Amino acid sequence: MSDTNNQQQANITLYCAGSNLEGLKDKALGKFGRNAIGAQGDSDREFAVKLQDNTLVKFSVMAKPEVVMQQNAGMANFFSKAPVKNAAVKQAAIHQINMFTAIIGITFPLTDDKNRTNAIINGIFNVASDITAFVLYPSMELFHPEGKLLISVKGETSYTEYYPIMCRDMIMPNVKMSETDEARAKKNNEILKGKGMPCPEGMPVSAFEDKCVIPDKETIVKRAVAIFAAAVKSEVYGSGAYENPAEKLGELLGALEERYGKLDFLSNEEKSYIDNASPADKDVNKFGWRYECCAILFWALNLLDIDEPNEIVDAATLGEIIWGNDMASLMEKAVVRDKAELLDKQDLVHRYDWACIEAQIKKLQLNEVSAEVVVEWHYALNWLTGVEGVTDWDKVPRKA
Repeated sequence: MSDTNNQQQANITLYCAGSNLEGLKDKALGKFGRNAIGAQGDSDREFAVKLQDNTLVKFSVMAKPEVVMQQNAGMANFFSKAPVKNAAVKQAAIHQINMFTAIIGITFPLTDDKNRTNAIINGIFNVASDITAFVLYPSMELFHPEGKLLISVKGETSYTEYYPIMCRDMIMPNVKMSETDEARAKKNNEILKGKGMPCPEGMPVSAFEDKCVIPDKETIVKRAVAIFAAAVKSEVYGSGAYENPAEKLGELLGALEERYGKLDFLSNEEKSYIDNASPADKDVNKFGWRYECCAILFWALNLLDIDEPNEIVDAATLGEIIWGNDMASLMEKAVVRDKAELLDKQDLVHRYDWACIEAQIKKLQLNEVSAEVVVEWHYALNWLTGVEGVTDWDKVPRKA
């Protein structure tokens, strides 16, 4: 709630699971029925429904893909911390959040008339049902378009089983895939079908060819070295093989700096992790898995051959590349793969990630790929192809 013009304003947000927003103003007016006397505004993106008491229920639509995806990622991260006892429902809810296609902010003035407030909220839920949108209360309770509580910050849910809504028309408003993007999505869906994996029909690419900017070779090499450095710490601290892991890590980082110069290209998270003398087990595990990201970057540099994400990479193979070279020799040997090849791989792994989550939700056996490896490949490929324009390694979006 907020105080605007000395009157409390209620704030409710709709998160759309489709893109059927054409004629939204008229739809909203109709769903408020006899409680409304008209609509104001010339656009379906900014308008208001005028009520019988002459107050306004204001609607503001955000459908820019980069903003929506960023908001989705933030909300998914927020609800990932909710203490939901049913892990499958929680996973499905997070998956649903990641598929939202537009956000509609709604505000209206509050009065002491509870019947009026209930009538307005009913109108909002009628709109939500019509456009397949989820309703988020300020109390951080997310309701299904049918009115049932999907998830709350307190860990509450009305579901014992939940399957996310995924419209065939998943392409966000005002976003057009190029013919090449469409061909890439179609080709990769056929690969999934051929493997008998769940296939996300209608899901667009997440890395658009006309927006994709591949980092330069030196940036990719340095990123691979930084990932390797953090993963080495996880290996040293997680193996239990060293009486003084801090001393061993110092030796290895010193050797890395002799070959690749000062490690001032570590991300903020990597630097904090490496500097932490007593890292948490979850961080040791997190950065240990990043060997898989390193493998993808070496593949992108034509320094390593990889096939399918179904086996854990041999860390010793990555070590041979790192310890057998220095910055000069890696720069000489590395050749960045073509943009089209990187986009092909990113989109395929993007779909693998979706299939892995779908399999978890529906309790399907999936042997074709390793979900753990897919997550890391997806992360690295999203960074390589600049999904959502993000270049900060610590903030790479992973939308599946």
